[in-house]
Amino acid sequence: MDNSVRTARSCFATWAIHTVMALLMLYGLPQGADAHFSYSDPRIIHIAEKGGDQSIVLIRMPAPLALLPDDWQGQNDTRLPPFSVRKGADIFLDEQAVENTGSELRNLLNQSVSVWIDGRKSTTKVEQFRFWADTERPSFGTVKSAKASFEKVARFDPTALPYFDLTVDVALSMPSASLNRDLRLASDLGNNFQVMDRFGTVVKLHRSDSVETQAVIGVLDVSYPAASNKWIVMRDAALIGAEHIYFGLDHLAIIILIAIAAQSWRQALGLASAFTIGHMTTLAAGLYGIAPATIWFIPLVEFSIALSIVVAGAFICFQIRHPLSWLALFVIGLIHGYGFAASASQAMFAGQFDFLELLAFAFGLEACQFAIYAMILPIILLADRQFPMVHDTWRRGVALFIAVFATSATFTRFTETADAFGLV
Repeated sequence: MDNSVRTARSCFATWAIHTVMALLMLYGLPQGADAHFSYSDPRIIHIAEKGGDQSIVLIRMPAPLALLPDDWQGQNDTRLPPFSVRKGADIFLDEQAVENTGSELRNLLNQSVSVWIDGRKSTTKVEQFRFWADTERPSFGTVKSAKASFEKVARFDPTALPYFDLTVDVALSMPSASLNRDLRLASDLGNNFQVMDRFGTVVKLHRSDSVETQAVIGVLDVSYPAASNKWIVMRDAALIGAEHIYFGLDHLAIIILIAIAAQSWRQALGLASAFTIGHMTTLAAGLYGIAPATIWFIPLVEFSIALSIVVAGAFICFQIRHPLSWLALFVIGLIHGYGFAASASQAMFAGQFDFLELLAFAFGLEACQFAIYAMILPIILLADRQFPMVHDTWRRGVALFIAVFATSATFTRFTETADAFGLV
């Protein structure tokens, strides 16, 4: 074989492995929050008519997002955060500070979001607020459950409310007899926090004849036109579905593994279909409430997702000529589907959704997934034709890297699962 051909093939294999390594570093590195609060769950905002010429804005968000000053330096900041008390090496919510500075805290929370109606900024007033430990907060996915969360008694026990693992629910009122107008919501919270480029917000506008949902990453600024229709609502649902694939590194990893495990277009589509059928089954089941409602279920699902990537990557690495079966991908899809359902129920459905919106969400999810296949499969097949001698080598390398980096997430999620079961 000509030395130049060997060199080219070797360079391609090295380039492919190094490229995938760089991409997968995002998956394997610890996902710490630079601003000292968790961004794994989105901020949720409901806007609904209250009656009596009033509307309400219900907000759930990480408490530090609302309480920390704009110049907070994350883990490098040595100051004691507002409304907090230090107990040994840990920082907790200060019950006395919350009680003694009620008006100051209400003024701070009142700045959580600004609302413009027909181009005019609306005045808002804090009606209620509740602090929750992240592991104890009630459901907030619907207007009904969000309202109910304010009726439950929040425990102001500083030893049980660690400051940086704390959620706050805020209820704002504003003068507006109807929400069937042009609306805009914006917030400067976290504008200078590095973590905001990965922090999501879901806004649900409950109009008289529809619920319109928008999901954004970063600092909040969303608009709703006065005239809307069902197609716009379904379009937004499809976009949210696509974002679940695009921003879900777990699912991107599985897509890459399926692509490199396949030996042809037909086999790739078969394996992808098995994964799709599996996750669509449990996605629908989860959204319809056919899943355990216990606190340990979601951590167990997240652990199982990470573990499935490790197992799939290791299998492909050591059994490159015997790829994952249709049944194996179907089972992996079942596991991932409950992960989709958990995210989607928090984000847009949570027990009150139109079936057509669910179909639109699923369409966006699948369209994004197959768009990724359409981009990477031609590159893989072309590379196999041009460099057949390294066909198995680079595939093993990619599968091994995915498995290794997924191992980090597996250990992290195992700890969270054990904690949910009360084992640690």
